[in-house]
Amino acid sequence: MLLLALDTTTAAGSAALWRDGLIEERAGDPARSHAERLPADLAGLLAAHGLTPRDVERYAVAAGPGSFTGIRIGIATVQGFALVDNRLVHAVGTLELLAHDAARAGDADAGTTIVAWMEAYRGEVFAARFRVRQAASPVAGDRGPRARGTAILDVLDPPTVSAPEPLASAWAADSAGPVIVSGDGVARTAALLASTFRADAALRSPGPLAGTLAALAARQPDAATRPHAVIPIYGRRPDVEIARDRAAVRPTA
Repeated sequence: MLLLALDTTTAAGSAALWRDGLIEERAGDPARSHAERLPADLAGLLAAHGLTPRDVERYAVAAGPGSFTGIRIGIATVQGFALVDNRLVHAVGTLELLAHDAARAGDADAGTTIVAWMEAYRGEVFAARFRVRQAASPVAGDRGPRARGTAILDVLDPPTVSAPEPLASAWAADSAGPVIVSGDGVARTAALLASTFRADAALRSPGPLAGTLAALAARQPDAATRPHAVIPIYGRRPDVEIARDRAAVRPTA
C-alpha cells in the first residue's frame, strides 16, 4: 500500500512516502510558510518517484497540537487530496508521534518513560507522558537512527497545555526508570528539564516526524477514517477567539 504522510504542526514540518517501509522522508523549509509550500511539496515528493496523487492509496496527517495555522493547512491539504480519489486518512496526534519517534531511536526499552514536550508559546508547553510497554523491533533491511518498527506505548498522562515548571516537577517526581524528553519545546526549557529530571534523562530535539507518522499508519490500517472525519487537536483555544471574547466584555467608555 502506497501511503503519503504529512506533518505541518511545526514550522518546518515534513512529508514521507511509505510502501512496505520508508521510501523517502523530506523536511520542509521553515523559512517559508506551509501555505506557500503546499500542495507543491507533496506533488514534488511524488514526482521524484514517478508517482502522482492517483497512485496514493492512503494518507496520514499529524492532527496537532502545534501551530494553529499549520494544523489547519495540513489537514485541509490532505483532505483535498483524499477526497479527489476517495481515499481514507489516518490522523495521529503530534504528541503521540513524538513519543513513538523517540521510541524508534533504539534506546527506549520496555519501562522507559517518554515525555513529549512541544513549544506552545505564551510561556507554555504542550505535553503528554507515555511509558514503553514493548520496545520497537529492528526492521530488516532498514538503516539509520530510526530503522525500527513502532513500539507499544501506554499513556501515563494525556495531552495537556501548561507552564513548564510545575509540569516538569510533577512528572519528574513520578518517573521511575529511564526517561526521554523529546520535542521542539526542549530547546527553550533545557536548563529547567536538566535540573528537574534526573541527570541521566535524555533531552532531544527531534527531526522530521512524517516517517514515524507513516509507520504508525501502516501498522494500524483499520484506524483510517473518511477525510471529513479528521478532527484537529488544537490543545487550547486559538488566539483570535480569546481576543474576540476579551473585546466582547471590555467596558465601553
